[in-house]
Amino acid sequence: MEMNPIETFRFSMENDNKELVVIGKIQGKPEIPSLDDLKFKGIIALLNSIDKRNFTELDKDQLFVHYLKEIEETIGEMKKYDEFQCREDLT
Repeated sequence: MEMNPIETFRFSMENDNKELVVIGKIQGKPEIPSLDDLKFKGIIALLNSIDKRNFTELDKDQLFVHYLKEIEETIGEMKKYDEFQCREDLT
């Protein structure tokens, strides 16, 4: 019988001033080393929890567009490299 224990991945994000912006954790049974499959599932779960209406009601549509663009750009960069987080800029 194959055991696939529940693993935990903790993450955080800081702004340019090194101030904590967000912190969280993802738990699940990974199939991929470094829990990368769980990270994708966590991203999808978070994206599915966002409602554009909340931005519109506060007249923050541009902020919604900004975040979507940032996500799209990040995904575009991820597609280019085998090791997105570890790659060195050789320019």
